[in-house]
Amino acid sequence: MSERTAGVERVADHNLRNWAMAENARARLTKRKAQETVGPYLAISRELGTGGGEIASLVAQSLDWEVMDREIIDYMVEKYGTPRELVNYFDEKHTSWLEEVFDSWIQGQRFTESTYVHRLTRLLLLAANHGKVVIVGRGAAFLLPRSRGLSVRIVAPLDYRIEQVKRMRDATEKDARRLIDDSDRQRTEFIKSHFHHDACNVHEYDLVVNVEKIDPSDAVDLITTTVKTWLQKQGAETLVHEAQ
Repeated sequence: MSERTAGVERVADHNLRNWAMAENARARLTKRKAQETVGPYLAISRELGTGGGEIASLVAQSLDWEVMDREIIDYMVEKYGTPRELVNYFDEKHTSWLEEVFDSWIQGQRFTESTYVHRLTRLLLLAANHGKVVIVGRGAAFLLPRSRGLSVRIVAPLDYRIEQVKRMRDATEKDARRLIDDSDRQRTEFIKSHFHHDACNVHEYDLVVNVEKIDPSDAVDLITTTVKTWLQKQGAETLVHEAQ
């Protein structure tokens, strides 16, 4: 783990702790509807081999927002004491009940896909209630109120993705194709099973970016500009509503 990555994880863990404390206080002091306290947020869905995680991180830096990706897993591991291998096993995946029982038995833990989704939901709501957060994958776009944030899908043709995975993971073309096929299937089944949406349906998103045609740095600029424009529009609409 690089020094930079370790630093990011420490910051994310610190933020999640603070957000949890603030959320507990908010629950005691107010009964406002959850939708009124959520956002702004940016949910970034991505295909394997598109560099979506890195793009999300750069967008967060550009906006001066927090980013939540693998930090969610880090927090689950520390807070609940669940082995990292077990959390990774269920992360953005849909498994059969037999696989759940078998793997949990092997690990000696009472941890299932339902447990993962329950804890994930709480953490996503916690982060979104804090606001100004970029959340990578994990169904955030389908869990959080759409009116309180933006959703982006980062895609690319299969051949492009295969080349990227080969380069990033030093994999053969066959292995890269298999990794992509498995990732696509698992993420699609996960979203359909728990959020009842089609992750591949472009109409589910506010913006779809094809990184084969758009350089990653340009993609960051495009997404950042879109978020800022949306925030300005939201602010203007709020002023009009208050004036009425």
